[in-house]
Parts: sequence; structure tokens; C-alpha cells
Amino acid sequence: MGRFAAFAATFALAAVSLGATTGAQAEIQFCNKFPQKVYVAIAYPQNDQSWISRGWLEIDTGDCAEFDSALHPGTIYYRGESAPYRNASGASVTRVWSNSAHQFAIWEKDNFHYWNAQQRVLNSTLADFSLLADGLASDASVSLTFEQDGVHTTTTVQAPHSHTSN
Repeated sequence: MGRFAAFAATFALAAVSLGATTGAQAEIQFCNKFPQKVYVAIAYPQNDQSWISRGWLEIDTGDCAEFDSALHPGTIYYRGESAPYRNASGASVTRVWSNSAHQFAIWEKDNFHYWNAQQRVLNSTLADFSLLADGLASDASVSLTFEQDGVHTTTTVQAPHSHTSN
């Protein structure tokens, strides 16, 4: 899916730029062990109780990518979608990782960044998202891996390290 190439390049450039000017930071990272490319969207709350949804982060098989190094929400939802592929019967399928607990606005045809994403906005559609983490400290890191079986995911939350001086 070439539709996400510019978005991925922008994220990569932002991550390199921010990483060059700051020390160790909390991160929101997604890894892909699934045999197809995976695209990720996230949603997170704002102080006024509205939500923002953003996508798509493109992750090749075997790679990991940070969503946005400047982002530190306490609650994060995600939606993963594989690139279309042929199953054993030859049918074109797309694997989706989400559940029906929460819906947020997405744009299926290209990258998006929606405010008030808890409702349908602009040309969006509401789509199911899964909870990635809730109650995160602003300096905690969270990582989600899409496993090879196309069913399971593994989530790791790393609390910040405390530093003491002698």
C-alpha cells in the first residue's frame, strides 16, 4: 500500500529529529511479526474529554516503529490492519486487530489526524479500536507486537527508571 509512504517518511524524519535533540524518552512503539505489512492508527484523549485519532503508521514484517516521540497520553487505543494478501483459498483478505469496545474516526484511503474523533468527522468512518494502555505515566513506554499468527498481540509497558545520585 503506497498510500502510506509519505506518512511513514514523515514519522521517521520526526523521530530522527526529536531523538537527536533529546535524551531517553518514553515511547509508543509497534512491532510487526505478522507475515504482511501492518498499518496502525491510534486514538487518545484530550484534556477537554474529546479524542484525537491518527493513522497510519506503516510497519514492515520484522520491523518496529515509534508512533510519535512527542506524544505521552495516559490512555491509548489502537487499530491494526494488514496489507491485503491472498489466503490459502486464494481470496484477498485483510487482517484487522481491534475489538468493538470503542470506535474512533478513521480515513481508510489515506493518512489522517482527526480531532473530536469519538464521532464521525469530515470524510471519516467510525471503526473499532482496542485498548493499548490506560493510566500510563507520562514517562512510561509501551510497546505492542502483532504476532505471527495474526490473532495475538503482546503488550509491554516499561515504567521509567529512577535515578539516584551518590
